[in-house]
Amino acid sequence: MHKNADIDALASALYLKEYFGNAVIASDGMDKTTKNVTRRFNLDIFQELPEDMEFEEIIAVDTASFEQLGKFATLPLDTVYDHHASNNMNVKKRVVYPEYPSCAEMLYRKMPYEVSRTVAFLLLCAIITDTLWFRHARRDTFQIFTEIMDKYRIEMNEIVEILDNNMSFGEKISVLKGFQRMKYRTVGDKIVCVTKTSANESLCATALLQFCNVVLVSSQRRDAVRITGRSRELDLLRVYRKISQEFGCTYGGHKKAAGLNCTGEQEAILNALMELVCEYFKGEKG
Repeated sequence: MHKNADIDALASALYLKEYFGNAVIASDGMDKTTKNVTRRFNLDIFQELPEDMEFEEIIAVDTASFEQLGKFATLPLDTVYDHHASNNMNVKKRVVYPEYPSCAEMLYRKMPYEVSRTVAFLLLCAIITDTLWFRHARRDTFQIFTEIMDKYRIEMNEIVEILDNNMSFGEKISVLKGFQRMKYRTVGDKIVCVTKTSANESLCATALLQFCNVVLVSSQRRDAVRITGRSRELDLLRVYRKISQEFGCTYGGHKKAAGLNCTGEQEAILNALMELVCEYFKGEKG
């Protein structure tokens, strides 16, 4: 799984583990919700792989680039199962379908298999989180979701109980700081927002998206700058592709939810991104 693995990565990895049989799952860290799920269902996720462990096949799941694998980026990968349009992984076997909003949904459709109820439950959680509670769902998404609920007799309140976690005090402070440091520009009726935070970038971006058409949240670790982007309609990958040529960045994700990793001056990168997004909106207006 990719670094700081989310529910979609976990559900997809567990799906493939049951599909193929004997397998181990490893990730360089997990997000808060995924950690809670692994504890709740007592799931074994490796953070380190024993040196004497041998594998017939090494698979990356829900991962668009080698850099996203973190400490496992140098493993000799054989296969990738993914749904990101930005996927650039050159491996022996690529199973990549960008039209699916979640990797879990893709695997359910492309590799049908009778999984356990726990994995089925996590597939539903993955679909919800990767579509932002169905905001980015396709028509087929609802059919798949209903099929799984009916087949495994899963109720919506079970899913909400897992996903509807209250933010911690620290997370609330991170979001409030993001609002406090925010700058915005308008192009017609479009609002472009940029801000800085030291943690919980995704939470901050999602919160700001209620008010902005495009949100770019930046954090910095030494000279490494990470941008978390959210958009209502603009293709973020298009923006990142152009900005990466100027600042030598790497990027990945979806058109409306994507990340950018750069080396350089944080303020300069944020300003360039805001200017570029505004240019795209001006072009659409013209």
